Amino acid sequence: MSDIPQEHRSVAVVIAAAGSGVRLPGGEPKQWRLLGGIPLIAHSFRFFDALPAVAQIALALDPETLSRPDRLRFLESTGGTAVRLVRGGSSRQESVWNALGALDPAPEIVLVHDAARPFPPWDAVAACIESARRHGGAILARPVIETIKRAGPGLLVEETLDRRTLWAAQTPQGFRHADLVRAYRAVENHLEDFTDDAAIFEAGGGRVQIVEGPERNFKVTHPEDFLRAEKELGRVLSAEC
Repeated sequence: MSDIPQEHRSVAVVIAAAGSGVRLPGGEPKQWRLLGGIPLIAHSFRFFDALPAVAQIALALDPETLSRPDRLRFLESTGGTAVRLVRGGSSRQESVWNALGALDPAPEIVLVHDAARPFPPWDAVAACIESARRHGGAILARPVIETIKRAGPGLLVEETLDRRTLWAAQTPQGFRHADLVRAYRAVENHLEDFTDDAAIFEAGGGRVQIVEGPERNFKVTHPEDFLRAEKELGRVLSAEC
């Protein structure tokens, strides 16, 4: 850490990558499938490694990956970012909690990102960091465009929700590190009740602002998402030429 300028120590990133990718048939978990010749996770890692404000990145990994150096070759060349390899837990939230404890020194802001979102957007991520500084928490999200129904027993519709107030959460999600740690500690014994870090932060009394994210910040979940990711990668590479 001594070769990292002090002004670059304000932001850390946690990438949750300990999942099994069970929605995809056969082969390795999705975060280790190749996209453009490198593992899916490597795309988001390289993005955050290139951000000047990021001093350290903690990767929450499954036990098998921690014993397989071949999966981690993409870490051999970094932009000076300190890398923490952390054993993940039985759930995503437990993995993030483990990674938060591995950050050293404690950052001002921590971003939590899904390994399966390979195309985080520069402008929106910068806005997320600044919003987290101002409000305590911030998330990237997309406005919901479909009409949403709440169903009851027998799939009978009980309510039609006002989609003008609804947003689909993305990552990264950014928080003041100390406040997120306090929120996690308060719910440590029932992390399974929460589906994202913002919900944990909200349960601890924190405020979260939405930063609109682009459609290309999608999560690779199903086989057809890999086809979409390959097309998006082609557009990214064309724009860089």
